[in-house]
Amino acid sequence: MVMSATYRQSSKAGPQQLAKDPRNQWLSHGPRFRMDAEMVRDIALQSGGLLVQEIGGPSAKPYQPPSIWEQVSYPTSDTVRYVQDHGSSLHRRSMYTYVKRMALLPNMDAFDAPARDVVCTRRQRTDTPLQALVTMNDVQWVEAARALAERVIREGGPGHEQRIDRMGLILLSRVPPPPMAAVLEKSLGEMQKHYAANPKDARALVSIGEKRRDSSIPEPELAAWTMIASEMLNLDETLNK
Repeated sequence: MVMSATYRQSSKAGPQQLAKDPRNQWLSHGPRFRMDAEMVRDIALQSGGLLVQEIGGPSAKPYQPPSIWEQVSYPTSDTVRYVQDHGSSLHRRSMYTYVKRMALLPNMDAFDAPARDVVCTRRQRTDTPLQALVTMNDVQWVEAARALAERVIREGGPGHEQRIDRMGLILLSRVPPPPMAAVLEKSLGEMQKHYAANPKDARALVSIGEKRRDSSIPEPELAAWTMIASEMLNLDETLNK
């Protein structure tokens, strides 16, 4: 199916296609939509090599803000408190995430993951500022951005251009065009100046998440590239199908 001409066609639709098939019921052009919560999280983990490939096994309890379950649980409930997992369980596929019926994980809820106390026949899809707050600030995403930064530093070579190209291939399956690359180069220069002048900020950023950072990479350099990785992870092209 995925190798068919129908699946592989562009999401750009011409006037004739829009006139004959405005809702794409006949698959005259490719789809374009914000991906589901589980897919978005898994892409972030996969890009930095964090996603655990193990199939099956018990549910996992990844990062979550504290005291959420307590607000909606009976005192005698056996799930009154959320006990976070550690190690590889933090990076399992999202389909294995433990979900409390009345307390959906906030970072999944922001991306329209359905509540478990009602039937859902079709998910809603939104594009809100709250989603950007998640992808730029949530522990899981900052850790994923750092892992992606470490990966492109190792695989892309010493040059900025090669590293940016490598990041584009990982996230977008293509080399960033010159206008995009220029914006990223400018951002990188600003971040390098900031973290060189503020080493405490660099250390705080690269220490987020339980996965230990690559100590062979200087903290200011890793922090700067972490911010570039976060910038690319927030592109519509990364988050949309």
